[in-house]
Amino acid sequence: MKVNICLIIIISLLSCNGADKTNIPKKDLTALTELHENYRTFWLENDSAKVVNLFAEDGAIIPPNNKAGFVKGKKKIGAWWFTTTGDTSYPITSFTYKNDSLTASGKLATWEGYSEVGWSTVVKDSVLSSHNSASNFITICKKKNGGWKIYRQIWNVQPK
Repeated sequence: MKVNICLIIIISLLSCNGADKTNIPKKDLTALTELHENYRTFWLENDSAKVVNLFAEDGAIIPPNNKAGFVKGKKKIGAWWFTTTGDTSYPITSFTYKNDSLTASGKLATWEGYSEVGWSTVVKDSVLSSHNSASNFITICKKKNGGWKIYRQIWNVQPK
């Protein structure tokens, strides 16, 4: 509960401070934009190692309807997202952002927006089905040792 309250406070402060892309140092804006785009691109490449490496060591995801709550740490994030189930895989086939915006202050930044993701269910190299999902998202990034990493990510799946 304490972590949830802290997360809400951080998001509120970043959202209310009036920061926009014009107030972010160019070097940080470039790095944050690359991080955001790399996240999308690495999913499209279906490269689990690259996706997970975008997260801070102490990063966490907060998946919708996850009874276990936060999934903390790069290793657990990788295991949650990229669990192997025999010959079955779920390659990403499309990933777009819409209405995404960035705010930043100091060593914290927040991307928020809307995303659409498509994927297939593949068993033994045969596509069994295709799916898509639309979500609102918030991604909190943290600057450490001069570089930006994903610190927290939460999304909700829109009803169809």
